[in-house]
Amino acid sequence: MSRHAAKRVSSNTSQIGLPSNILGEDLLEQGDSTNQKGQAFRLPEPGIFYFDAYVDGQLYQRGELRWFVDGNNYHLSINIPYAFVGPFVFESRGTVDSYGLAPAIYWSQRGSNAPRFSRFDRDGLGAGKMYFSEKPDYTPDLLPGTQDRFSLMFQFASLLNGSDKIDEPESVRSVPVVDYNSLELWQFKSYGEVISEDVPTLGLSKIRHYALIARENDPYKRQIDFWLAKDLDWLPGRIRSKEANGRVLELIFKQKSPAPSQGGDL
Repeated sequence: MSRHAAKRVSSNTSQIGLPSNILGEDLLEQGDSTNQKGQAFRLPEPGIFYFDAYVDGQLYQRGELRWFVDGNNYHLSINIPYAFVGPFVFESRGTVDSYGLAPAIYWSQRGSNAPRFSRFDRDGLGAGKMYFSEKPDYTPDLLPGTQDRFSLMFQFASLLNGSDKIDEPESVRSVPVVDYNSLELWQFKSYGEVISEDVPTLGLSKIRHYALIARENDPYKRQIDFWLAKDLDWLPGRIRSKEANGRVLELIFKQKSPAPSQGGDL
């Protein structure tokens, strides 16, 4: 991936990161009013990942995560075939721009329920408008570097592939994140890099744990933790989501297969 020119970005999004074919301490100036710098950026290698899916600690089914990259386009999908309920399907598609992953559409479907989606109407300058199936009259401005609920973990992985010197323990990274009816600034606490067995199938391995900091204005919203594994190119080895109703959904890495040639069905 070639280096992109840095663009102006607000201080709230200045930590999102910039694509670069040069890793490590080669930082790119973003030019915002706080004079903060961007970070080296490299997309993880494509692949098909299989996860054990748990609900409230009970093993249900094997889930499949597909991560494909074709030029400047990416395709991320997750399929969890829950018995009796039907499959849970999540998908994020988009491109790569100067702020990292740039989702164009994020949608999900649970069982026989109607799909829900969020559409990113980008203006080519990193901004634009958001459109939501759940709230059609709500069209907030799209912030540069905005991620959806799943692309954000791959954005984190790409930043760590650029430099594993970032996000020391107790540091906080802010990311604008889209759900089905909202665009909010989410803040993630870093627990730093540790050698642990938090991803059991990898044994003792280098792990980065991030936790979404509870939002004081609405403490009943979904809470998210994810564990990124260096052995997986910093892709998630474990994802845990606590729903507003208290239900805990968890995906734990089982195995990986190489991606089909030419990006599969991207």
